[in-house]
Amino acid sequence: MTNIPWIEKYRPQTVDELLGSDSLRELIRGFIRKRDIPHLLFSGPPSTGKTTTALILGRAFYGDSLAGNFLELNASDERGIDTIREKVKEFAKTIPNNDVGFKIVFLDEADALTTDAQQALRRMMEVYSQHTRFILSCNYINRIIPPIQSRVAIIKFSPIPTDQIHRLVDKIVEREQIDIDDRAKEELIEIARDDLRKIITILQSAHYASNGRKIDTKTIESISGKVSTDRAKEIITLIIQGKRDEARDRTISMLDEGNDPEEIIQAILRAIDSSNLPSLDESRKIEMIRKISEYHYRITQGANPYIQLIAMIIDIGS
Repeated sequence: MTNIPWIEKYRPQTVDELLGSDSLRELIRGFIRKRDIPHLLFSGPPSTGKTTTALILGRAFYGDSLAGNFLELNASDERGIDTIREKVKEFAKTIPNNDVGFKIVFLDEADALTTDAQQALRRMMEVYSQHTRFILSCNYINRIIPPIQSRVAIIKFSPIPTDQIHRLVDKIVEREQIDIDDRAKEELIEIARDDLRKIITILQSAHYASNGRKIDTKTIESISGKVSTDRAKEIITLIIQGKRDEARDRTISMLDEGNDPEEIIQAILRAIDSSNLPSLDESRKIEMIRKISEYHYRITQGANPYIQLIAMIIDIGS
């Protein structure tokens, strides 16, 4: 177990360990109690537990026989109609050899399937429903064709509550005996936001890189490739204080260190969104965000990011 990635090591294995809402856990418990499910569509942002929930259902139904009764495919890797006609059809059409009465096909990131592939899938969901159930997951439900949406029970996944993320991080820190200061832990959760996979991966990498030393915010920033919110707050504070030249110089220094302008912008947005910045009322926050979005758009359209970022700092300070 020590050599596997922590995202797998700490992946929930049972309903009780599943992160998210109580209503979601109770729904999954109901499926397990009944030993049956309809076709399902899990919809929601990345890293909210969609794949984990499908695997929990598979393990609850099949135990050690999961491999022969649960087919998992990532539709973003195999998105064409041939995958549906060959791999999925071959698995779905065979009679199950289990005491549940059906097998499960899990198509992760099903919104990446082509329209033709989805049409073929829709037909298979009808033809083989007696002994095969389909679980689809997607980030964008509008990319799933209506004929499929009408044939599934749609379960919406929301971002994991922050308090649950904190508890999971504390659990990993305790079990792995990680030496990390409180501000670094907060920074880790801030820069990775609701992406649990990213949070756990950065924490594991920082632990290995620290080589027994205490993990601080600089370590988190270095490992993640992100700009710390604390550094962005320093820039915003200088702007609030009317020290535009100093704010510009700090920004140039961050660029000279090799930081991505996109990451600097994201850190500044996190800083503006913070509740502990002095003398920054809501109207000024809104105006700052409006200006930042304009410069960010220019960068995405190919404008020189260095020039645009410096101009942005000067503009939001005016």
